[in-house]
Amino acid sequence: MNRGVSILIGEKIRSIRKSKNLTIVELSEQINVTSGYISQIERDLISPSLTVLKRMADALEIPLSLLFLDENTESVITIPKNERTKVKFSNINVELEFLTPFERNNERFVNVEAFIFKLPSKTWVSDSTIANDAKEFIYIQKGTLECHIGNKIYTVSKGDSICVPEKNEHLIYNPEDEEVEALCIMTPATH
Repeated sequence: MNRGVSILIGEKIRSIRKSKNLTIVELSEQINVTSGYISQIERDLISPSLTVLKRMADALEIPLSLLFLDENTESVITIPKNERTKVKFSNINVELEFLTPFERNNERFVNVEAFIFKLPSKTWVSDSTIANDAKEFIYIQKGTLECHIGNKIYTVSKGDSICVPEKNEHLIYNPEDEEVEALCIMTPATH
């Protein structure tokens, strides 16, 4: 019994077939093989020919190559909304709600960091300038922000975004009468 690639293929075929609400009998009729043959493939008891795999892929409406993709799910992380890490640093006036992992098993995710923040009306994000060792992308989901960099003021409103290069001292202010909601992405991550 070949327990190598066929394990993944059998499991994938079963998973895809079920997601398409197809029974083994329905799939077997579509590709002109017995339901017992498909059952054996799905349980990894036999290795199907490439011709049979191609007919299965066509019947399941997937590319044949999908059956051969290596699934390394070790680094796949989902973060439910109610389980996001929320952080309030002493040097800023907002709480950061992280959309990316903050830390997992002492492993830091250094490529990117994304978080949402809400800034009350007529409030500065910080009482002093901020200078990150990362590029900072801010997308405004609601309201308007002013980003003060040097002697320039950049105003960004709902749907707008701004990119602040690394090591640029800046201040962020909400000049409006309503709360601002913004998404911030930093690369590389700084926490």
